[in-house]
Amino acid sequence: MNKQLNVPWNVDLIYYMIKSQSISPRVMISLGLLYLIWGSTFLSVRILLDYLPPLVITFSRNYTAGSLLLAWSLLGGHWKSMSVKHWRVHLQSGILLIALGNGFMSLAGSIVPSGFSSVFMALGPSLLVLFFWMDGRKPSHRKALATGIGLLGIIALASQKTLAIAGKEQDFLLGILYLSLAVIGWNIGVFRTQVTGANSYHFTQVCAIQMLFGAFIVSVISFLHGDFAFIHVSELPWKAWTVFFYLALIGSMLGFSLFGYLSKACDATLVATYTYVNPVIALILGNLILSEPLSSGLLLASFLILFAVVLITTEKQKTHS
Repeated sequence: MNKQLNVPWNVDLIYYMIKSQSISPRVMISLGLLYLIWGSTFLSVRILLDYLPPLVITFSRNYTAGSLLLAWSLLGGHWKSMSVKHWRVHLQSGILLIALGNGFMSLAGSIVPSGFSSVFMALGPSLLVLFFWMDGRKPSHRKALATGIGLLGIIALASQKTLAIAGKEQDFLLGILYLSLAVIGWNIGVFRTQVTGANSYHFTQVCAIQMLFGAFIVSVISFLHGDFAFIHVSELPWKAWTVFFYLALIGSMLGFSLFGYLSKACDATLVATYTYVNPVIALILGNLILSEPLSSGLLLASFLILFAVVLITTEKQKTHS
């Protein structure tokens, strides 16, 4: 295995980010857990793709996690009456976060390495800056500069056709399209949930609605695509079951719960810093476990994107917890 991990800049930047943010211990711990959990899900999806179609992975993990969160919300007395407007927002977010975000990220996982996907998804904070700008919140010069640097990083990534999984080079641009739809869909969902105030409910209620509805949409698409013919539950090895339950219980249930809490407690661009640390974890795990290459082109693009995220997120953020 190739174990030469050339990502030294991230150590100093992580430290700088933490020191420059005025965040509570609860938020810091929640962010740390989210970084670790979602940083590992890229690799988990990549492994599970050897056993199940991508859309099946998406809807099954979210059905499992969403059902457990629904039970938690109802039995724990957290479920509250919700306005029609907020129901509409969360149903839309289910499509954006789960069907588009999780779904297209899983589809891309069969074409590009897990570390590549995680770096691409780090475009999130830059997109949020643009979305809030269109909503009338003009960004600072620093954030505008960072957004431009992040876009340059994505252009650099898109030029790395040799990073496609062996045998998938011809589908590389399709993988880029899938990742673009995933990151845009996910961050529109984040933006919509925050600006409409629809995240004022308990995270178990919010996450359950979004995950179950998004999983339903994906399952219908997957059924029409003919994926169900490739599901042979009795033939799945323990390795597949272990990875699946990690994705469902840790990656989706716990990770999405932390994300729901942070989306309610913090500014959206601060929450989006998970896209800063996730690539570090994903690149390391992908290299150590699957021997995914860490080429100079990938590292340069990673540096540009992650540097942009640091510029955005190290501005003074206002938190509410």
